[in-house]
Amino acid sequence: MRRAIFIPLCLAFSVSAAPKDGLIIKTQQGLVEGTLISSGVRQFLGIPYATANRWEAPRPPPFRNTTFNATGFGDSCVQNTGPDNVQFYRLSGLAKDSIIVPEAEECLSINIWTPSISRKQKTAVMIWVYGGGLQFGTSNFVLYNGRHMVQDNEDFLLVSFNYRLNIFGLPNAPQLLDPNQSQNFGLLDIETAVNWVHDNIAEFGGDPDRIVLFGESAGGVAVDAYSYAHSNDTIVKGIIEQSGTLSNVGVSDVIDPSCWNNVAKAVGCGNATTDAQLSCMKAVPFRKLEDAVISTNTIFLPVGDNITFFTNISARSTTGNFLQVPLLVGSTQHEADIFVVALEENILGFPVPVITEQLSDIMTQLQFTCPAGYTAEDRIKANVPTWRYQYQAVFPDISSHPDLRSYHSSEIPIVFGTYEEGFSGSPTKDEITFSRYVQQAWVAFARDPTHGLSNYGWPMYNSTTASLVQLGNPANKTGATFGQGQFTDLSCGAFEALAQLNDQLLGLLTGLSKPKEA
Repeated sequence: MRRAIFIPLCLAFSVSAAPKDGLIIKTQQGLVEGTLISSGVRQFLGIPYATANRWEAPRPPPFRNTTFNATGFGDSCVQNTGPDNVQFYRLSGLAKDSIIVPEAEECLSINIWTPSISRKQKTAVMIWVYGGGLQFGTSNFVLYNGRHMVQDNEDFLLVSFNYRLNIFGLPNAPQLLDPNQSQNFGLLDIETAVNWVHDNIAEFGGDPDRIVLFGESAGGVAVDAYSYAHSNDTIVKGIIEQSGTLSNVGVSDVIDPSCWNNVAKAVGCGNATTDAQLSCMKAVPFRKLEDAVISTNTIFLPVGDNITFFTNISARSTTGNFLQVPLLVGSTQHEADIFVVALEENILGFPVPVITEQLSDIMTQLQFTCPAGYTAEDRIKANVPTWRYQYQAVFPDISSHPDLRSYHSSEIPIVFGTYEEGFSGSPTKDEITFSRYVQQAWVAFARDPTHGLSNYGWPMYNSTTASLVQLGNPANKTGATFGQGQFTDLSCGAFEALAQLNDQLLGLLTGLSKPKEA
């Protein structure tokens, strides 16, 4: 039995030479100018793809009569930098030097890395959706830099963008409840970014008919949500979900006003859900709202509006009511290591090795491994070409903490080739070779979602055959081995028992932090 776990959770360039060697590009909102970086890649950063007032749907940015300087990342959307999130930043290498990033409410910008060499055929396009539990995250984290993937792979360009988070992207405001309009503004941002890419990417050398959407953690959940909200979409031709699917997310169709009211009360707007309260909240400076979200430890998740986020995912999965395009889905072998270690460091200040490993393994199965299997099976039942992987690699520079194995997000620097940017240690020779192998697989899928991975030597997934791609398994540290998913998912049949044991271990761990009564 499945149980929902509620978690906080390019363009062929013109044959004739373009101005400044293709660095000035015409978009629907005007000209943008990028840079040619040393790796032979053209880079365009911080291009506005939409504008939006607080708690309003995104809309097209105004036309610009001057050339936009696309040489630096745009401001990040407002972050929740609570203690748990800060620990995740530090352990994961997402923000190498500082967790402080320039923030603003006007944050909807897009970044593009595209080859510098002109080509007749337009390139495949991958659009990256970052994770962070929908509470924090930004496209300018060092591990998400796209230049390495584009430099090292042919027929390919990469796009990333910012979308709104926490109370700014998912306010859960009773006053905004409307059966015909979504208040999941962060998810609307993602839809808008995809449309902008489709409409403009040909000018950068990309093929608007070869777009793949991929994301990790909450980014994977958002990608999955897109597939259900746009079951007849003609833009996205393939999907990659890394450590995040809708199979492990529960959502209600009834708004719980407590999250909204907790913050409203903290900033002096009261807890009466009136129009006056909403007006008051709109007038609060964003820094004050941000501080209130952090101080009240309030998590904002999507509203089940049945527009961008559906409450009947199980029924839709069973009937195949989702975007039926090829899927690559997977997880890491020890996802929860990073969450348990962060929890221990925040509430205890010391590790509890036995509990750490047991709790991590159970939490990994519940929230990541089993949901990846469920998602794969749902797609297979609908005859959708499906591949499944499990990332098992451990490298000393990436897993620098003694209790971190192949943890949640540890595959990101391997996929992006940014292992030298987010960590203080040096990559091993095997690590560099392995990164190229994984990159080439992701790009093969982007180039041809239907046949690319089969041509790369990966069999389509079937739980009873050796088709689970085990990346970085000790038997092949620089490539893949193949196992049977039914054995990886063996404990998923005891889902309720696992959930109970998870709660017991978590209670035991948190109980260690409580002072004994006299």
